Amino acid sequence: MLFKLEKGNIEKASQIFEYNQNFIYSVKARLKVLYAIKKEFKHIPELDWHFEYDHVNVNKNRLIIEYRQAKSHDFSFFYEVPLSTNFELGVYFAKSSVHFIDIYNFLLSNNTINKDQFQLKAEYHSLPHLIVNKKTKRYNTGILNKINSHNDLDTLPVDQDIKAEFELGFHFFNPIFNQILSQFKI
Repeated sequence: MLFKLEKGNIEKASQIFEYNQNFIYSVKARLKVLYAIKKEFKHIPELDWHFEYDHVNVNKNRLIIEYRQAKSHDFSFFYEVPLSTNFELGVYFAKSSVHFIDIYNFLLSNNTINKDQFQLKAEYHSLPHLIVNKKTKRYNTGILNKINSHNDLDTLPVDQDIKAEFELGFHFFNPIFNQILSQFKI
């Protein structure tokens, strides 16, 4: 199921999946962490935050942050965070491997990014993407524990390390998305 990352939808998902151990013990606290971080980025209106949860296929559980733009339907720029134990912030240039490879090669040839600047992740079962986070690989357990028992979604503590990884990604890649759109004159 796909939900917009909002207070009411986290509560709704909590009710729908109240008997699902993976949601209760793993996903719910991470959603709260990510919701607290989302509120810190209200100043970037181009970002649409959603989460997907599938109680059968846990590999589909993820946060999706789409970079909204009206210039092209051919390109879809978005960030993704799997809702799993480890933290990983990926950036996607397209919803197809061919578009990703073209854009990635374009960025390399223009020296917009360096080959070893971000880890390239390309697996047979997922779209190719770049891994943005460099320092933070896990959620802060202390904050997860505090958030897990915290029912007020309006006063959640912010995981500053994870927030810093988002800042790095948004600061670096959002201008690149605009560059791609203007360069290809789409």
